[in-house]
Amino acid sequence: MYKVKKQWVSLVFICFSSVALADDIKDICNLDPLTCLSETVHRQQSHQAGSLEWWALEELRLESLFELQKNDELYAAVRPWVGNASVPAEYEPVIQLFLGKWLRASERADESKVALNKALSGFQQQYAAMPSQQSGIRVLNLLVVLDKFDEASAFANELEQENFDAPIFYREMFAELGHVAHRRNALALHIEYRLKSLLWAKKVPDLQQQAIAHGNYGVALRESQKFIMAEAAFLDGLKCAEQAKDVAQVNAIRLRIAEVAKLQNNTAKSKQWLNKVVLSELPAVQIRYYRKLADELVL
Repeated sequence: MYKVKKQWVSLVFICFSSVALADDIKDICNLDPLTCLSETVHRQQSHQAGSLEWWALEELRLESLFELQKNDELYAAVRPWVGNASVPAEYEPVIQLFLGKWLRASERADESKVALNKALSGFQQQYAAMPSQQSGIRVLNLLVVLDKFDEASAFANELEQENFDAPIFYREMFAELGHVAHRRNALALHIEYRLKSLLWAKKVPDLQQQAIAHGNYGVALRESQKFIMAEAAFLDGLKCAEQAKDVAQVNAIRLRIAEVAKLQNNTAKSKQWLNKVVLSELPAVQIRYYRKLADELVL
């Protein structure tokens, strides 16, 4: 994960333009920002500078520069367009978005907030005029980035009511909101959003993601001391992980079940589940939790 990206939130998806682009360039830009950067520049040569097609590619180029932490190049690309009357109206908030990203990466928080609020206002107007998943992503993301969590929560419900044919989007959207709720110690909302993410995950035949969603829901329940429900969620997640043959997730969930048993003062059950954990197959980030529990149980 790039350092600059840590200053943004994970709900940021690759930019989507209202102008149709070839599927291959979208795939390239989602997977490889360096190739995206060179390919967008190459393809822009086939379009008149300043046309909507050119701007659609320019948007992808700016995102690539941000992803690659090419801050000087990003500023050089964005600055001439700030306040420039030749920028198409639909791309004015895009310019403010990337200006805000650059300012945020440059630790100019107050100026970044001004630019990002301008971008938010522009995208909100676009969404109001024509609701879409793409503009909705931008609005929700900026509400989260600007720490407008109550507005983000209300807007997420609005997006859900639109019922876009996009279960993966909704799964990730509610997972991200669950993460934010967790950071804010909003326990009830944490459970609500993790459950919604799980329900959307079940609409996609991806057992690995279903296991993750069950696990996240279980953690939210555990933090609210709903231990019986948490264990049930973990056991459901374990079944999905085993079917998906995701050994890392299997062992992570076994550890979660052991932790829940310990929280219920059931030492024997906790030891039983911890002994099922294969340490070499446990994700590295979970090892310290394993060792902490092992020390508590004196294995």
